[in-house]
Amino acid sequence: MLEDTIYNYRKELENLGYSKSIVNNYPKYVQCFLEFSHELLENISGEHIKNYSNYLQNRPNKRRKGKLSQSYIHSQQLAIKGFFDYLERIDQIKQNPFTLKLKSPKHQKRIVLTQSEIQILYKTAQTLQETLILHLCYGCGLRRSEVINLNTKDIDLEKKLLYVRKGKNKKRRVMPLTPSITEDFRMYILETEAYNNESFLINKKGNRISGDTIYNLFKSLLKRTKTLKPEAFTLHSLRHSIATHLLENDMSVEMVRNFLGHSQLSTTQIYTRINLLKNEPKR
Repeated sequence: MLEDTIYNYRKELENLGYSKSIVNNYPKYVQCFLEFSHELLENISGEHIKNYSNYLQNRPNKRRKGKLSQSYIHSQQLAIKGFFDYLERIDQIKQNPFTLKLKSPKHQKRIVLTQSEIQILYKTAQTLQETLILHLCYGCGLRRSEVINLNTKDIDLEKKLLYVRKGKNKKRRVMPLTPSITEDFRMYILETEAYNNESFLINKKGNRISGDTIYNLFKSLLKRTKTLKPEAFTLHSLRHSIATHLLENDMSVEMVRNFLGHSQLSTTQIYTRINLLKNEPKR
């Protein structure tokens, strides 16, 4: 039963579009925590989580001298928190034990940028390629892998449509483009047509852009804003952000699901919960 629960948590991470590293490691971190606690899921309390956190803070690093890095410990905490958030969401537990503020690094990742922060990113972009990354990851809600695999032929400038032909789980989808995004795409295609490359986004050598390059461009953009810390956001935060903002603007969950290319409606409904929590009045 426990193995099935952890497996389902892994599938949840996959459905949310997290990186392979997170999908592979988070369930392992949860397994280590559960083996440490020696408790049934329904009996785990905040004290168990606190004890495990203290254990990690003092555990020697098996690969090198010294203790575990704070980033590694923080990843463990995020994995455990995500696991119990998931169990609470599917009503497998009545109360989430992850209620304590555990010791962790100062910079913690946020899942969503505000609409004003998105505007700051656009204003800070210095190159057309940086603007296009924002268009694709935020404006079109593409995953990093979908941006990498996007070809010029996948963009219909006349009909103002973008085709995702290699989505997750081979899922295809079509999305409309705004006039401003269409025009920026048109300009970029004209700028890069000399390379005669089927890839849409390319590097300085004219080859298909890599995921690392996209990631580094986004981090550099965050750093130049002076107000948004690169440590606080991931590239996937842009996809989370557009989903939340669309819901804030009264788009239906079903339409957001189609926009993001989710296989399960329950995956999209997570953003509904995020939106409700964000707008909940402070007490």
